[in-house]
Amino acid sequence: MKDSSLGSFLQQLRKENQLTQKELASQLHVTDKAVSKWERDLSAPDISLLIPLAQILGVSTTELLQGRRMADPQVVPPSAAAR
Repeated sequence: MKDSSLGSFLQQLRKENQLTQKELASQLHVTDKAVSKWERDLSAPDISLLIPLAQILGVSTTELLQGRRMADPQVVPPSAAAR
């Protein structure tokens, strides 16, 4: 992937999951126009949609926010992060 924008990453993931913009929009209860704007980097998904969007697309929220796949996405326990 040459461009690591959120929009291009969303489009890539949607196509990998064989979803149309309309199908993805329906699952998230938004319009297909909203999905189109996300993919063109004209706007971004509301924060309340990040977890369901990541689940539908099969990636972690970290990967979604970074706009790229990670080799091994790991959750850092709060106790380890505080050290």
